[in-house]
Amino acid sequence: MDRLEKLINKKKFIPLDQFIDIALYDKKSGYYQNKKIFGRDGDFITSPIISSIFSEMISIWIVSYWIYIKKPKHINILELGPGNGLMIKQIINCIKKIKTFDTKFTVYLHEISEKLIKIQKNNLNDFKNIFWIKNINKINQEPTIIIANEFFDAFPIKQFFKQKNIWYEQCIAFKDNNKKKITFYKNKINKNYVKKYSKFYNINKNKFIEYPMNIDNYVNSISKIIKKNNGIFLMFDYGYSSILGKNTIKAIKKHKVVDLLKEYTDCDITFDINFNILKKQFKKNNIQNIGIVPQNFFLQKMGIMERANQIVKKEDIFKVKNLILSINKLLNPNEMGKAFKALAFCKKNCKFKLGFI
Repeated sequence: MDRLEKLINKKKFIPLDQFIDIALYDKKSGYYQNKKIFGRDGDFITSPIISSIFSEMISIWIVSYWIYIKKPKHINILELGPGNGLMIKQIINCIKKIKTFDTKFTVYLHEISEKLIKIQKNNLNDFKNIFWIKNINKINQEPTIIIANEFFDAFPIKQFFKQKNIWYEQCIAFKDNNKKKITFYKNKINKNYVKKYSKFYNINKNKFIEYPMNIDNYVNSISKIIKKNNGIFLMFDYGYSSILGKNTIKAIKKHKVVDLLKEYTDCDITFDINFNILKKQFKKNNIQNIGIVPQNFFLQKMGIMERANQIVKKEDIFKVKNLILSINKLLNPNEMGKAFKALAFCKKNCKFKLGFI
């Protein structure tokens, strides 16, 4: 019996967020500690894996912001949840080739999975000035550009729902006392407990609420860096914008949605971010949202098609074919183009809007 089963056996049921946290991050059995998760042979694929041209567009955005803040002599690039390290590797390689970018930069990587840190270090062993940090507040005081691709969607979440004017928390228990199978279990809770995790929702109008655990701490830390370090935050993720919450949790295995209750030991567990709530969290800290646009809008504004045309003229037919397929996946509304969104946050007086207008 593993840690998760022992805990359920002891407590009869556990909150959904605790279940997700152990399933994904447990040091012995957690999904992110043991599984091959990235790429076509893994369970999901991210934009940088599809094509390095995605990272090139982010590189141009980073250099453009550096120019906007008057070309300081030293900057930080902080990536949250670097995955296998491919995106930051591509970004470093790209900005080093931009002749006008004549500044020193330090790269900070925030990662909690020891397995992924090893993978990242292996992929980035040719580079200097890269530091892995558990606490993002520990970076130096230089101007800081924060980037994140599919970071928040991996947070453990709490779920609350209302039935016949009674609030319940979504929990996990054994099914019919069968310790080999689990099921959802609704635990009746006090309305004040729900309010603790739903301060940006109107709980009188909502019947379902999802709350990513620890997101307030991250928003507060990112906000402090933006204010202190003349910083900016660019993120990509899937989600929706609404004043109403909904059930978005899903399990992904081999690029397909699977049954969470059956596959929890061998799948990624994710959810859709409510961007409306995320924006409110930053606004509370006096941080403005530059914009929220579909990924394809951002990439096209950054010049992805122009860059693709440059590559096409130089490469052979096989590489050109792969490039066309990759760009289609990044831009096609039926693929990642519309479902994924680009968001950016900065100080109130910041006028930098590249990629969003």
